[in-house]
Amino acid sequence: MNRCIPRNNRQVSTFLWLFCCFLLLIFSLGLSWQVNKSVNFFYGFWYTQLNIEQTIKTYVPQNTHGKQDFANTGIQQHLNSFNQIVDEIHNNGKKLDKLSYINKENEHRLLLTTAEIVHLQDVAKLINQLGLLSIINFLLLLITIGGGYHFKQYKPLKKERYIVVLIPSIILLIMFSIFGFTEIFYYLHTVVFPDNHQWFFYYQESLMSSLMKAPDLFAAIGLSLIVIACFIYLIIYRLLMTKLFRE
Repeated sequence: MNRCIPRNNRQVSTFLWLFCCFLLLIFSLGLSWQVNKSVNFFYGFWYTQLNIEQTIKTYVPQNTHGKQDFANTGIQQHLNSFNQIVDEIHNNGKKLDKLSYINKENEHRLLLTTAEIVHLQDVAKLINQLGLLSIINFLLLLITIGGGYHFKQYKPLKKERYIVVLIPSIILLIMFSIFGFTEIFYYLHTVVFPDNHQWFFYYQESLMSSLMKAPDLFAAIGLSLIVIACFIYLIIYRLLMTKLFRE
């Protein structure tokens, strides 16, 4: 049966639905980040798929900071080193200068250079800021859910919902098609990190970059973040929208 809703009410419903979807998307991404973090961002899986071991064997022997012996370490050391970095950037980066690896001679060698430590501390600060934003986002989502449940607006028309989803998706696809992931990834670094702090590292000068096969690993992590976030989003969306909006 067709329903006729006053224009103003329909606009309010559409805005509330859109705002709730946006907050839910950010929440889902944040929760997906925590899921990925709990499994070390699936590094063991991506290590094999991206052939990171070969990258280490190819470029680390050319290391310009005297860390060539890292090339002779095993897969478990590589997994541990990545895990140590992940733990530290989620703990304010306080002990980044203490991270080490064990070479074939059973010697402990420092894993990171000063420039790498500074960069990872910047990453740790960014994660803290995003964590604060995620808390604010969660509070706004709760308020929006509470308001939506109380006032129970009509769900926007299907056409309006499709337009809202399709337009941003098409814009993102066009951007990635034109510029590519690598260019966008590097551009975001110039925006987010201080100008006088190094963020680009060649494989030959950085065990960190070799371990992460940057930017390939970040594209893979981004993919896993999006897939899990979409799964979380769809589950919560189905549970929420039937309670918040009338057909």
